[in-house]
Amino acid sequence: GADVAIGETTFINEVKVNETDRSGFQEAMDVAKGADVVIMVLGEHGFMSGEGRSRTNLDIPGVQDELLKAVYSVNPNIVLVLMNGRPLTIDWEAKNLPAIVEAWHLGSQSGNAIAEVLTGAYNPSGKLPMTFPKSVGQIPIYYNHQSTGRPGPIELVFWSHYIDETNDPVYPFGHGLSYTTFEYSALKASVKKGNRVEVTCTVTNTGKVKGEEVAQLYIHDLVASISRPIKELKGFEKFELEPGASKTLTFLLTDKELGFFDGEGNFKVEPGTFWVMVGTSSQEGV
Repeated sequence: GADVAIGETTFINEVKVNETDRSGFQEAMDVAKGADVVIMVLGEHGFMSGEGRSRTNLDIPGVQDELLKAVYSVNPNIVLVLMNGRPLTIDWEAKNLPAIVEAWHLGSQSGNAIAEVLTGAYNPSGKLPMTFPKSVGQIPIYYNHQSTGRPGPIELVFWSHYIDETNDPVYPFGHGLSYTTFEYSALKASVKKGNRVEVTCTVTNTGKVKGEEVAQLYIHDLVASISRPIKELKGFEKFELEPGASKTLTFLLTDKELGFFDGEGNFKVEPGTFWVMVGTSSQEGV
C-alpha cells in the first residue's frame, strides 16, 4: 500500500520477530539516514495472541526495540506502526516518536488501509478499548477500578504510591488521536420526569480538516451503599464535524445507567450524588 499512496519508497528485509538476529540493523540504519520519513512496522506475530497465549512481559518482542532505537539514533522522524493483540509497554516510544499508529492484527488489505491513514487520505477516529501501561508493574490497570487509595497520587501522599513511576498509563482507555482537534464545552445536566437525567455537551472541531470524533460519557457514584468504580462508561456517540463546526450532544441517564447490582445480586437504584464527565477519553473531558 505504501508504494501506491506515497510514491518513492525503499523497503528492506524484515527483522525476525522474537529472535536475536541483529544482522539487518546496519542496512536499516543506512537506509534510514537518507529518508525523509521512516515507517517501522513492529509488534507481535498473530499466533502470539489467543487462548493460552500469555506473555510474562509486554515489551515489543525480540530485538525489535533495539532496532527501533538504532534507527532512531540516525533518523528520529519515525512513524511506528504497531501490530499486536494486547497492550504493549511503549513508554519510550510514546515519549520520543512523533507518531504511532495502532493497527492491531489486520487482514490482507491492511497495507492499503494503513497507507491511507499515513498519507492523510483517511482521517483516523478509533479509540482504544483497553489501557496501555507504562510497565507490567502497573498491571492490573484499567479505567473503571475501585477507589482503593493504593497507589495514591505522588503529589498527595508521602509513601503510598509507586516509588519509581507515576500512576498514569501511557494511553488510557478510550484514547485516540485524529488529524484534527476537538474541544468540549458547556456540559449541563438536568433531571427530567421519570427519574431520568439529561446530559448535554457541545463539541467543536477546532482543527483545519474534517474529522470524526467519539464522545464518551462517564459517571461516578459518589455516595452508594457499596463501593463503586471511580469511572464507568455509560454512553458514547460517534459523529463527523467540518472545521469550525459544533454539535450539541444529548445523553440520557436512566435507572439502567445509574443503578448497580449489590452483593446479593439485586439491582438497585439509590439516591445520591453523581459526577459526570463527557470527553475524548476516560481521562480527558469536561
